[in-house]
Amino acid sequence: MTPAFVPALSHALVIGVFGGASLVLTQLYSRRGPLIYPVYAAILFVLGLSLVRTPSLGFGARLVIAFAAVFLSTLFAVGAAIVLGNRQRRRLRESGRPMGKGSAPFWGFPLILLALIAASAGVAYLST
Repeated sequence: MTPAFVPALSHALVIGVFGGASLVLTQLYSRRGPLIYPVYAAILFVLGLSLVRTPSLGFGARLVIAFAAVFLSTLFAVGAAIVLGNRQRRRLRESGRPMGKGSAPFWGFPLILLALIAASAGVAYLST
């Protein structure tokens, strides 16, 4: 582990927190389609710019740092989706409308994890 790892990780985690807040705000106030894609693109772009500033880091360290930031921002988004979904479900129950039983598919979270790893690998590769 090089001395540049910890500062780069802390910068990336701050980017992840701000990116996660942006994703939550997008979920709250967006009424038009999949607007989280530009937010994720901005997170990945800023992560790439941040990682370029540390040329002493190898690909593996950059991958870990990028994944940590993107995973943190995605945790914010998933948490917000759960809270907003529960709120909507409670409103539907109170209104008396029937609801079908639903849940996430078993392959949903592994697919999200794979997409996060692939995007992080792309950022790590492009920033070397």
